[in-house]
Amino acid sequence: MSKGNSIQDKEEGRKVKQLNQEIMLVFEKHAAPFGHASASLLSVLYFISERYGKSHPENRKILSDYFRTEFDKFLKKLAEQQQ
Repeated sequence: MSKGNSIQDKEEGRKVKQLNQEIMLVFEKHAAPFGHASASLLSVLYFISERYGKSHPENRKILSDYFRTEFDKFLKKLAEQQQ
């Protein structure tokens, strides 16, 4: 990996962290009920998949696998919290 890629990866990581903080701030500020928050998140995921899928159709399987993996983690965490 070159130094340029490392700097770019760090910058991308910073952008992702900032985006996550902004999303969390919106949910905290509006205190949406679980159903509304879930619907909002699903809408965002749909938007991302549509936009990314159109610009990079060759990577749709990667995107699908990623969402599946992350959603499985979420369901596992939710189940753990219910015990």
